[in-house]
Amino acid sequence: MDESQGESPRRFDCAEKCVDAVLEKIGKRIVLGLPLGIGKANHFANALYARAAADPSISLTIFTALTLERPVGSGELGRRFVQPLLDRLYNHYQDLGYTPARRKGLLPGNIEVCEFFMQPGTYVGNASAQQGYVSANYTHVPRDLLDRGVNVIAQMVSPGGADGECFSLSCNPDLTLPLLRLAGERADYPLLLVGEVNPQLPYMVGDSELAASEFDFLLEGDTFDAPLFAAPSLPVSNTDYAQAFHIASLVPDGGTLQVGIGALGDAICHALRLRQTDNRVYRDLVRDLTSDDSLQLREKLPPMLEPFKKGLYGASEMVPPGFLHLRRAGVLTREVYPDAVLQRLLDCDEITSTVNEEMLLALKNSGRIRCPLTPADTEFLQALGIVDPSYSWRGHKLLNPQGEEEECDLHSEHGRRRLLGRCLNEQLQGGIWLHGGFYLGPESMYQELRELPDPERAGIGMTSIDFINDLQSDRELKAAQRRDARFINSAMMVTLNGAVVSDTVAGNQVVSGVGGQYNFVAQAHELAGARSIIALPSTRHSNGERSSNIVWEYPQCTIPRHLRDIVVTEYGVADLRGKSDRDVMVSMLCICDSAFQDELLDKAKGAGKVEKDYAIPLQFTANTPERIAAVFGDAAAMQLLPYFPLGTDFTDEEALLAIALKQLKVGSKKWWKMLPLVLAGRRIWKDHSEQFAWVHRCLARMEFERTDTYEHRLEAYAVAGALDKFVDRKRPLRWD
Repeated sequence: MDESQGESPRRFDCAEKCVDAVLEKIGKRIVLGLPLGIGKANHFANALYARAAADPSISLTIFTALTLERPVGSGELGRRFVQPLLDRLYNHYQDLGYTPARRKGLLPGNIEVCEFFMQPGTYVGNASAQQGYVSANYTHVPRDLLDRGVNVIAQMVSPGGADGECFSLSCNPDLTLPLLRLAGERADYPLLLVGEVNPQLPYMVGDSELAASEFDFLLEGDTFDAPLFAAPSLPVSNTDYAQAFHIASLVPDGGTLQVGIGALGDAICHALRLRQTDNRVYRDLVRDLTSDDSLQLREKLPPMLEPFKKGLYGASEMVPPGFLHLRRAGVLTREVYPDAVLQRLLDCDEITSTVNEEMLLALKNSGRIRCPLTPADTEFLQALGIVDPSYSWRGHKLLNPQGEEEECDLHSEHGRRRLLGRCLNEQLQGGIWLHGGFYLGPESMYQELRELPDPERAGIGMTSIDFINDLQSDRELKAAQRRDARFINSAMMVTLNGAVVSDTVAGNQVVSGVGGQYNFVAQAHELAGARSIIALPSTRHSNGERSSNIVWEYPQCTIPRHLRDIVVTEYGVADLRGKSDRDVMVSMLCICDSAFQDELLDKAKGAGKVEKDYAIPLQFTANTPERIAAVFGDAAAMQLLPYFPLGTDFTDEEALLAIALKQLKVGSKKWWKMLPLVLAGRRIWKDHSEQFAWVHRCLARMEFERTDTYEHRLEAYAVAGALDKFVDRKRPLRWD
């Protein structure tokens, strides 16, 4: 039977029949909401797309974000590198059907695809994707979806529960939870929830759990039991590490952490791990990167060097794989609780997380609970594991485990101990060490989440994006939980006056999207002790040319200058909060690459923003890549700074190739500039000694041993030369 009989939800083992049921119930105008990242119900979405493509009478709008695609190699080198990955990592992954047509600008006229965040750099210059982009704060997306008339949500879910009648939104409760809530507040709003059940999706508890009855349709069966999309880690460079150590020195013990995905996020998590596990090396690197003179740029933010005693709490829209590493290293250990008064008592060290009489008295003295206890007080205390769960209320009487009336007055020691019962000296319940909106990462991350022990899993609260990114609701609670927050985000460019460019380049070409960056920057300005950290490399390479990422002005910005806070490059930390335009520009010049300082200073002087006789202090005029390379040249330190500090799904040869090909991609397209690299590679091609055996293994992985054309031979030479030039063999690939 394709369809079971009985109560809602209706169950199918065939996506096409589920599409029939949706069309029958909703009609031919479908506005489909798909979660961002890995949570999309790909099989259902593809069946619906195919139906609409074949039937012009169906109007289909797909509203989503971060459409993941199996990697497509660019050019011959890319194809050679990617093809084995497709066979190994993505052979069971089903791409979304609309992506090929959208890439070619061939979407049918009755189908529209809108994204509020695109896979970075994927659709620059693509007219269809650029026209369908919706610029929105992450937290505003549920509202925008309802305004567009969304009537179907299709999401991958994880099965769980002893009776199989409970499901988890797992990787993507971020938008689904607030969307269901908002739709429920509108009388008779027609919104169908389709769950595509995948047992390989980790089951996350708490807010992300939904009863089967909350779904309209469920897709179940072997067809939907498939590996999740793996996002392999990228190699971490010296520039990434330099930024990461600066940032790690800004994170206070006992604070709150938000970090994004990518090589920089991996580097930041690793630097924080080293602060805990290899503190001497961490201190030495921070010292070498931070001269005494540069501290004037961050005078209110002295470097934080001590290991973590209180630990950090994670509050991040995206849960990156590095957070699991920080948990294992004893860094992400600060737990938060769902009550503002209790949280403040814990943070002020008036109580500990061990249940005792002092905790009851502190809650009474703060006014959080009454004396004698009320039924609401008892329910609150039992939920946290403070009052013995065997107590109950009957009418206005508190009954002990034997069903006898019990005194609920907290004034006597005897009464307090009776109420505590078997909870005495146990740990508080309900602590969360990480709140997240969605997760995405390599296969090893998904495996670790699947294998978490139940108590550890309970400490991860996957929840709605408005809880993570916004302060409008539960403001008092969030302010108590998110003490000393550090919200860390990356940017493409920053202007000399502190405006941040993160999502769009000249010509209004969208690279990615606003996402939650604006939300976090705004939070940093509203929460006591919080700071926003914008990180970027000081320069970028394009076609062999270096350009500055600190620019005089730019036609677009993601974060306006009135929200400027902290900016970090590999050369240092600039604290911009509350400073005048003149002081902001002077600070930014000091963390700029020295090759571009004079030009930027001349523009600032020409605009009257900096005095004519100002000169950049001598200590800041040596901001060069060579200086950064020298800091990381110590052999002992290098052993603790691997290219892939969080591990990688790549084989050793693929990891080495990823490093070299990354450099080749940004290299010059002018053949005479590439000639030295090609000539060096030609010599290595002919050298089969042990010294270059690793290079030849990499060339074999690219199947260059069967190369028989002159063009392909030149490419092999270039790869060999890049491997020799750009891969530092003294640096390990992985963290052991």
